[in-house]
Amino acid sequence: MYLPQSRLESEEPMARPRIYFVVQPTVAHYREPLLRRLLESTRYDFDLVGRFKNSESTAVDEIHSAADEVLAKVRPLTFSKIRGYWWEHGQVREIWHGDHDAFVISGRIHSVSAWAACAVAALRGRTLIMWGHGWKRPEDGLKRRVRLAFYRLTDGLLVYGDRAKELGSSYGVPAEKIQVIYNSIYPEALTTMARESAAHPGQAPDDDGANPTIIYSSRLTTRHRLDLLAEALGGMPAAARPKLLIVGEGAERPRLEQVFAEHGVDAEFLGAVYDYEQLRELYARADLAVSVGGAGLNVTQAMSFGVPVLAEDGNPDSSPEIEAVIEGVTGRYYQTGDAGSLRRVLAELLAAPAQLRQLGEASLAVVRERYTAEKHAEAIEDALDRLLARAKRG
Repeated sequence: MYLPQSRLESEEPMARPRIYFVVQPTVAHYREPLLRRLLESTRYDFDLVGRFKNSESTAVDEIHSAADEVLAKVRPLTFSKIRGYWWEHGQVREIWHGDHDAFVISGRIHSVSAWAACAVAALRGRTLIMWGHGWKRPEDGLKRRVRLAFYRLTDGLLVYGDRAKELGSSYGVPAEKIQVIYNSIYPEALTTMARESAAHPGQAPDDDGANPTIIYSSRLTTRHRLDLLAEALGGMPAAARPKLLIVGEGAERPRLEQVFAEHGVDAEFLGAVYDYEQLRELYARADLAVSVGGAGLNVTQAMSFGVPVLAEDGNPDSSPEIEAVIEGVTGRYYQTGDAGSLRRVLAELLAAPAQLRQLGEASLAVVRERYTAEKHAEAIEDALDRLLARAKRG
C-alpha cells in the first residue's frame, strides 16, 4: 500500500510546494538514500512515483529493488511498451488535474506519454520538468533536432553531469534551464566510514610481496565488454598478475567465467553484492577499480570507498558519472577497446602504491563534494528553487 509518508508524519500546515516526482530510472536499491533525504525535505513535499522493476533487462540482469519500507512510500508507476516506445499510465491525468505545484517526469525521448504530458502542461499552464541524462555525447542531424524540440516543451531539465549542460547550451538551450544535479549511491555518513578502508587500501606489492588486487563491479552484460580485461590480464606475466574480484551478476557470467579461464586468469566471481558492509570489505581488499566498457555508478561506488578508478577514455556508452574520473587526480584512463593500453596503464598504476593512495584520497573527496545522497538531494532542491522561480517569471 502506498503511503505518502512525508505528509502523514508532518504536523506542519501544507505550505511547502508539492512536487510530483518520478524516480529515475527505477526505485532501485541505490536510490534509497536519496529518497529518504527527499522525504525528509523541509523545502518541498515530494510525492514520489516510480517503476519498481527494470523492464528493459532480462530477469538475471534486473537491478535489485529498494527495501519494502522505501517502496511503501513510492506510488507504483505502471507503463506499456510497444516496439521501444513507452506510455506511463496516469501521468498525463495527474498533470491535467494539476494537484501539484510542479511535475518532474522522465526525460525519455521515446516516451509517448512524456510528449503528451508536455502538451497538456502547456495547455493547462503547469510547470513541467524532466529528469534524465540529457546529452551523453554530441549529436547532430535529425536526432539533435528531435531532442531539442522535446526539451523546448519543458520548463527545465535535471541532468546528471556538466557535459550534458555544456552540450545542451551549445545547441541553443538556455543554460539556466539546464540544472546539474549529479548522482548518488550512499549517504555522507557511509563515505565517512569508508575513510577507514581508504587509509589502508588493498595489499600493495611493496607491503609483503603479495600481488595487488583489482576489483570490477557492475552487471555482467554485453554492454560492459569484460572480455577486454581478460585479454589484458592474460597478457601479463603470471607472477605480476593482480588478483581480480568481480562483483556483479548477469546473463554473461557463464561465458565470462570461461573466457577468463581460457586466458589463464584466476578471477573470483562473487555474484551480486548489495550489503554495504560486504562491499566495504571487498573494496578494502582492492588497490584499484577497473571499469570496462560503459561506465556508470560503478565509478562513484568505488570512489565512495576511497578506491581510484581506471576507466575507458571516451566510451560512448558511459554515463555522466565518468566525469568523476579526472586523469591523474582521481584515476586514470586507457584507450577504449585497447587491451594493450589497459594492460600498460594497469601495470603503471599497480607499480606505484603511493600514487594509488593519493588518487584514492582525492576520489573520496570528490564524492563527498558532489556525489553523496545529501548533496544529490540538495542539488535537486536548489534546481527546483531556480526552475520554479524561472517558470513564475514566465
